[in-house]
Amino acid sequence: MRGRRSLAVIWRWPTLLAAASLFGLLSALLGQRGIWLPLSWIALASPLAVAAFCVGRSRE
Repeated sequence: MRGRRSLAVIWRWPTLLAAASLFGLLSALLGQRGIWLPLSWIALASPLAVAAFCVGRSRE
């Protein structure tokens, strides 16, 4: 049986993914040129990459 985990441990990854999504949305809306568009694509794709990794890992 595992011990109790703190809220910081439980919410670490969801908070980081939410921050990446928020950054991606804001950079896509506000930055129309230069480095902002690739950064927004990377930031918005990161939650999808994590979800795909977790699904692939659970099927092993």
